[in-house]
Amino acid sequence: MTDIAILGAGPAGLALARLLHLRGIACAVYERDADRRARTQGGSLDLGSESGLRTITACGLTEEFRRYARPQGQHTNYFDRHGTLLLETDERDEGEARPEIDRLELRTMLLDSLPADTVRWGREVTGVSRAGSRWRIALSDGDHVEADLVIGADGINSRTRRLVTDVAPAYTGVTLIAGEIARPRPGSCAAELVGEGAGLAFAADQAFLLQRNGDGSIQVYFTQRRAEDPRRAVGTVLQDPAFIRAELDRELADWSPRIRGVLDEVEMPFVWWPLYVVPTRQTWHEHSGVTLIGDAAHVMPPYSGQGVNMGLLDALELDGALSEHADPDAAIAAYEKSMLARMEPIIAATTTYENLVLNPDGPQALLDLVRTGGR
Repeated sequence: MTDIAILGAGPAGLALARLLHLRGIACAVYERDADRRARTQGGSLDLGSESGLRTITACGLTEEFRRYARPQGQHTNYFDRHGTLLLETDERDEGEARPEIDRLELRTMLLDSLPADTVRWGREVTGVSRAGSRWRIALSDGDHVEADLVIGADGINSRTRRLVTDVAPAYTGVTLIAGEIARPRPGSCAAELVGEGAGLAFAADQAFLLQRNGDGSIQVYFTQRRAEDPRRAVGTVLQDPAFIRAELDRELADWSPRIRGVLDEVEMPFVWWPLYVVPTRQTWHEHSGVTLIGDAAHVMPPYSGQGVNMGLLDALELDGALSEHADPDAAIAAYEKSMLARMEPIIAATTTYENLVLNPDGPQALLDLVRTGGR
């Protein structure tokens, strides 16, 4: 019996655990969060019919997904920095149905589909190393566990990525500053911008991105090109909201005062979110008994909505390879060859989309792309 360890209880890791469970294969998922309620999970996600939704179907969770999903979440409003509406789109303007689901609800749905002891909460992985023919997984409490097969689903700071490649994710030159409006006021600027789906407002090399969650709250992201700040890692909570509001207000001096006022609506602490990407064409060296899925394998900017979809598709394809090949290393090789080739155009397109969102000439090129059904 092969001992399988999945590092990280995000959507990709949990989906893989569910798929293995359906085939009668036990695994352990190691997650640093103390429990499922340890932190908020962020905004909503749109799942594509040929990627994320395929995996949800394979997980046997279609009915559960329908209870949580919000087709109206595909509605998007596009504004300029003065608050002038430039374009509205909905599901009829996109090439496929991509219903929205909150990150928290997706995670909850996947967690509830697993045996209770699958996820080992509060078990932060600090290192992975060889122990004879097995892997030794070191944990932050000084303990360790061993496994025959390790799947890194542990995001941008993956402890397993170095085992398959020497290339680390690189900063894109863009940082998000994220906040949340838990109780939006009817008629407020944020409510007007976002409607029931998403709202985007643009200036040269700057943008506001807003997303409506299923509970009515609004996720707010201000994004711009800026130098990387070595003092702040991904997810750093900015402890002085008033200072951050004042700083951003200065940077947004030529925006509409009403749009700038969105910053004053934010109720939760701001979070620092620098964006990273891996090369379009990745080269991984020879390895055995270990592989990567999701952001650990191919982190990229969030603008095209492909990150979680590709992570879920990774889980589906890796499970398929493991079911087809008796030798886990043969399965890993088949999965990685397909996945790395699949990701080349996705990463390239996502980088292109980021450059359209943050364009020194403004939003026109992005609007032209959206009008033709591009993403």
